[in-house]
Amino acid sequence: MRRAVLLACWVVCGCGGSSAATSEAGAPDAAAEASSPDAGQGDATTQPVCTRASQATTAPASIYDALVADLATLADGQKPARVAQFVADVDAQGGTPLEDFGDRLVFVVRGAPPMGPWSVAGSFTGWKANPQPMTQLPGTDLWVLDAHVARGTAHPYKLLSGTTDDGFAEDPLAHHVVWDGIDRGTVGQFNAVAHPGDGDGSKGRIEVHHGVRATKLGDARDVFVYLPSRYDDGSCDALPHIAFHDGNESLTRGDFAAVADATYATSPDASAVLAFVALPSQDVRMDEYTFGTQGALGDDYGEFLVDDLEPLLAKDYRLCATPASRGLAGASLGGLISTYLAFQRPDVWGYVGSQSGSYFWNNDALITRASQDPTVALHFYLDTGCPDENDNCSVVEAMNQALSQKGYGVVYVESNGAQHDWPFWAARLPKLLTSFAPTCN
Repeated sequence: MRRAVLLACWVVCGCGGSSAATSEAGAPDAAAEASSPDAGQGDATTQPVCTRASQATTAPASIYDALVADLATLADGQKPARVAQFVADVDAQGGTPLEDFGDRLVFVVRGAPPMGPWSVAGSFTGWKANPQPMTQLPGTDLWVLDAHVARGTAHPYKLLSGTTDDGFAEDPLAHHVVWDGIDRGTVGQFNAVAHPGDGDGSKGRIEVHHGVRATKLGDARDVFVYLPSRYDDGSCDALPHIAFHDGNESLTRGDFAAVADATYATSPDASAVLAFVALPSQDVRMDEYTFGTQGALGDDYGEFLVDDLEPLLAKDYRLCATPASRGLAGASLGGLISTYLAFQRPDVWGYVGSQSGSYFWNNDALITRASQDPTVALHFYLDTGCPDENDNCSVVEAMNQALSQKGYGVVYVESNGAQHDWPFWAARLPKLLTSFAPTCN
């Protein structure tokens, strides 16, 4: 009965209470400093190519100037195609807001505003105190704000339709983002970042890849890539990486990016790129994070990670290429599927970070497998709250015993009184991050 009740709660991964929401203006200033790049961009003739200023860049304002010049010569019927090409160019060349080498920023959004004219509200406008209006380009559905915003710091912002909090919207073309600081009790939202290259170099930054296609599953999801400060230190070193399940909630309910910042500040040698893989919908969570039962899609999800996500990450980022330098991590069902997929493909994954893993799944199938199958090249981090009324204590203890008896390297953390919820996983995350200590060769 206990398992049935807890499973019903954990399908959505987060049965604990959420913190009170604040307005966008109340989002933490520390979060505003995070931003994110298209790797390797920048002016290599003036500075190293592996610094934040050279990597955390957005699309150039010159492509907007070219659009305006072209629209002046086109008939109305020709303008939609030109705007569509412009939007594609913005996305391909670094996202919004467009910028030049000074303080000019061009904010753009395509489509009718749902609650009133579009504007831009952010730290540089006092958020809702002085939102900057956008104007619609004649004959198009493109709204634009061509503005000047002081350099020297990264500026978080959102689009705003109308004048109420309900009108805040994420910038769909932004590549550089930071959590907006509001725990919504489920998947959260992100502020975009203007002048991301001017962010706090002592902290990491986040780049979002929208709509990453999962070929076998036939769907798509966002992937948020956290780059630690070491990624921008000019050394151009390759780093290990961990893929986290429940990626959106990890960032917007557990604030895992801030935890990683604090952890890597004191343990820089543990620095890793963290890929937070969101779900296309919470409705598919049970299917994609399980295995061995009717409707389970864990194997197909695993193929997405190996065949779709890993090539994308390898193309865009400096990553170590050995199995020992690649990890999978997650909480609850995320810990379960991390362990399963690593057992399935030890030629790809070498590390498992499992927080409160739901090892009761399918009659303790993974505990049995760990006990009976030949040992493979994996090492593990396991944690749980105890007793069972709080968390998955007994099954995680059993998995630890099974792995240890087979000779696996295991870091096991048990927290008395800890609950099955994001604040407790965030509190233990530093131990997960620092137990992942691979070399690149």
